[in-house]
Amino acid sequence: MSDSRVTGLPDGRDLGWLEMGDPQGTPIFAFHGTPGSRYEMAMDEAPISEAGLRLISVDRPGYGLSSFQRGRRLVHWPRDVAYLADHIGVDKFAVIGHSGGGPYSAVCAALLAERVTSAAIVSGVAPLADQKALESMKRSDKMQMGLSRRRSRVMRVASNLQMGVFRRWPSWTLDMMTKQFSPVDVEILTRPKVRAVMELEAQRLSRTTGHAVAQDLELFTADWGFDLGAIEVPVHVWQGDADHSVPPAHARLLHEAIPGSVLHEMPGAGHFFIFDELPGIGLALKES
Repeated sequence: MSDSRVTGLPDGRDLGWLEMGDPQGTPIFAFHGTPGSRYEMAMDEAPISEAGLRLISVDRPGYGLSSFQRGRRLVHWPRDVAYLADHIGVDKFAVIGHSGGGPYSAVCAALLAERVTSAAIVSGVAPLADQKALESMKRSDKMQMGLSRRRSRVMRVASNLQMGVFRRWPSWTLDMMTKQFSPVDVEILTRPKVRAVMELEAQRLSRTTGHAVAQDLELFTADWGFDLGAIEVPVHVWQGDADHSVPPAHARLLHEAIPGSVLHEMPGAGHFFIFDELPGIGLALKES
């Protein structure tokens, strides 16, 4: 796995990231899920290099090596991405967001149209202020999102407790988490290489991860602060029909809201198919 790096931002925060693949390849900024970190998109470097892709995987505020940012909104994220792109000498680039990273891919497509060449939303969350998105979710998830919409302290305390347990007992927690996923996801998550990366990610959780998770959920259930219908760059929406975490209805809502977007429905795929399909998704962006 490539070395991680930290870049100082103009407001004094740190931004963590790692780079892998072909240094001369097509630049793609990758945004992890909720929870997650830069490691999530860095499972295997060889296929990324072979596809001619230069992958820059970034920790969002509060995750990994990135400082927590109080009072942030989704629309603040493109500024961090643009600063990092300038820092490493990248002008034009594509973006990929997985799961909770999906809204961050969308906001970059909306607000960095002069720099973003194409965007992918993979197993991504739709605006949770939309009742149609909530209706498709499990009862427990609906309750969680209701608390997040009200910015309940209960969610913040629960997120901190969960992340504390994950950091202290990563193997046991991963075993418990795996039981919630579809069989196709279990097959992926129990692979030795994937399991090793996820345990490493858990062991290196920052002390602010719980705060960042609660903040993400609050942002997803609030007004996103930009218009999906105003996105003009090519957008690909990828979704598995065996996803137990983000229902396929979310992908359809995103596809309907984003003009000219391409919906890729993956029969039999679960939430984590990106670990196998990331190079192919990158190639689709490269060719857009």
